[in-house]
This record gives sequence, structure tokens and C-alpha cells, in this order.
Amino acid sequence: MRARLILVLGLVVVGLLGVFHLKENDPETDGTFLPPCSFHEVTGLHCPGCGGTRAGHALANFRLGDAFKKNALLVVLLPFLVVGIGLEGAAWLKGPTYRGPRVRLPGGLAWWLLGGILGFWILRNVPLWPFELLAPR
Repeated sequence: MRARLILVLGLVVVGLLGVFHLKENDPETDGTFLPPCSFHEVTGLHCPGCGGTRAGHALANFRLGDAFKKNALLVVLLPFLVVGIGLEGAAWLKGPTYRGPRVRLPGGLAWWLLGGILGFWILRNVPLWPFELLAPR
């Protein structure tokens, strides 16, 4: 258990360092270490993750409105992802003796989630109002 605890603490520290790096380095300015979206560079279309780094930067600086403009899907799903990672990390850390809550998607919800992501991907590339509001701005 001690080795798992050290690993989890190490991952938490790396994650916090990543958030701090993202907070201090604006992806929209030239000269940042952060790479652009390869899918957008090749096709000119926006993938579901386009604007995610910029949204992360806005969230790290507590600008929720700006983050929502960059990638609304990320802003909506990120709290669920963080809680899920925390719960599953606690379960993994505790091992077989863990009796707390776990992340289990009810039947069909995973397919709805996938459909929502694909729908977001398609709709954010439609050049008509209101769908153009989904594209990163």
C-alpha cells in the first residue's frame, strides 16, 4: 500500500504542476511549449478536444465563461472526470478492502456519452448559428 500511496501522491504532484504550468502559459500566445491540435492543423475542422488546452488555461485562471467559449464539452464533463478519477484512485489505493463509491456507468450511458461527444464534434463544425458558437472562440 505504501508504494501505491507514493505513486498516487507523485501523480497528484505532477497533475498540480501541469495545472500550474497551464495557468502560467497562455496557449493562445506564440512561443508556448503547448502543441496545437493536429487534427485541426491537417483538416481545418475542430475535433471534440479543440480548444481544450485554452479552456484549461481559462479554468486554471478561474475564467469559467472564457473556458466555456473555448470548449463547452470539456467544461461540462471535467467535474465528472475529476470525481471519477478521484473515486477510482481511492479504490485502487485502498485495494480489495475499499468499500466506498465506485464509478459505474449504467447500461447504455456510455453509448449516450459517445453519441454526445460525436454530436458535439459534428455540430461544432457546422458553419451556421447557433452551432458556430460551439467552435472554439
